[in-house]
Amino acid sequence: MTRLTSSRIALLLVATLGVSAGAQQNNEEFARRQYDSGLSFLQNHRYSEALKDLQAVVDSFATSSVADNALVQIAQYQLEVARDLEAAQAAVDKLLKEYPDTDSAPMAHVVAGRIAFTKGHTAADLDSALASFERVPRLFPGNEAVAAAGFFAGETLRSVRRDADALDRYRRVTMEYPRSIWAARASLSAGYCLVQQGKPAQALQEFQRARQLFPGTAAATDGLNLNTIAYRLYVRGQGGQSYTFSGKAIGPEKSELRDATGIVFDAAGQLMLGHKGGVTIFKADGAVAQSFTAVDATAFFLDEQERIVVARNGSLITARADAITFSSPGGDGQLRAVDEIPAAFANERGERIIANPKGRNVIRSLPNGRFVSIFSTGQVTRMARNWMGDVALLDANSKSVAIVDRDGKAVSKLAAKGTGYELDDPVDVAFDQLGHLYVLDKGRASILVFGPKNKLVSTITIPNNSPGALNRAAALGIDAAGRLYVFDDKSRRIQVYQ
Repeated sequence: MTRLTSSRIALLLVATLGVSAGAQQNNEEFARRQYDSGLSFLQNHRYSEALKDLQAVVDSFATSSVADNALVQIAQYQLEVARDLEAAQAAVDKLLKEYPDTDSAPMAHVVAGRIAFTKGHTAADLDSALASFERVPRLFPGNEAVAAAGFFAGETLRSVRRDADALDRYRRVTMEYPRSIWAARASLSAGYCLVQQGKPAQALQEFQRARQLFPGTAAATDGLNLNTIAYRLYVRGQGGQSYTFSGKAIGPEKSELRDATGIVFDAAGQLMLGHKGGVTIFKADGAVAQSFTAVDATAFFLDEQERIVVARNGSLITARADAITFSSPGGDGQLRAVDEIPAAFANERGERIIANPKGRNVIRSLPNGRFVSIFSTGQVTRMARNWMGDVALLDANSKSVAIVDRDGKAVSKLAAKGTGYELDDPVDVAFDQLGHLYVLDKGRASILVFGPKNKLVSTITIPNNSPGALNRAAALGIDAAGRLYVFDDKSRRIQVYQ
């Protein structure tokens, strides 16, 4: 048996430690490469591949310096894209338990607050969300996530219409973190609050500040768009019409497009027109980019991953060509199949909100078709949703528009006749980025714009037989800059107003 001297033991120990240190360094480098790969897939919207890389970092390189970063990216994806609140919460819980003092922990508390408020808007949900945001400056003073926490605290308060309190949070962010991108975003949201308070001139200043803070960023682009909307309605509109026909029409002349079911813009700004034959996507120059065929389609929307979902009869046809059927309670309480869907959308919790005019209700269901609850009542034919989750429900029978919150609770109502207006044959509704509600009235060949407290802000009309006249308007869409897109059944093209 060979004896090891103390010097040889020391040499072996050094060698072993060297190998271990080298392996650890290699693991760290590989973990970083896999994390960067996951981020690249996220940026390119290849979500399944992104999750593979990010989860591999968490599972295989738990001691690396990027494991906590991978967890917070997973949590944000589950919250913002997949809308899987349980998965988002699980990622946050793991991060805060196993990596409580890492550089990702502050943002994990921010995400926790956002999850809490996405789950529900009760007083308890509000308190839980605000508490998570308030922990960030207490536990991590000076961290850049403090500005994010302040911004999302403002967003939470804005969502429950506490505009004055929200405005206070936004202004703290802009004063204390003027160089942070969150300051630019806070200025945009502050402008929204000021519009809701009837102070559009001050709102214009906030939008301009966001443009000046970070030129060339998404916040600057948003600032320009919001500035344009406010200027049209509250400056140009005071001395004349806020909108005029641009002279531009989208789509081929004498097209076969007919029976429009809606106009939607995706996250990239692509215009999509739903019609009886399916969905047509247009390029920026107005040429057709792509078409999806769906015979006798009655509605369409984009799901959590920006995939087209088409309604036909009582089913939703998914991106995988699955036909999901839905049911609604009858007068006897028994579930009966929905046989017509003129409007539908996916909410922030991943549920499907489906208009069921024959059942005189709107239902909330899971993506697999499982009935959850009655969302609202009425013979609803079109719906529009704003960023807060409020939903405008156009009732064709009463010629009115009900505004409900994300849980279906009544907020307000536009009657068929009100101060300064009368609806004759409303056919579509849409929200702009500042919360104004636009009602397309085919009967009066006009578009009515309603602001805070449902006050009529503007009426858009084009003289009969003039270019852009709204004689046979059928569908309305609004882009990020507030331009109006109206499908006309006579020309079978989309007319643009700005």
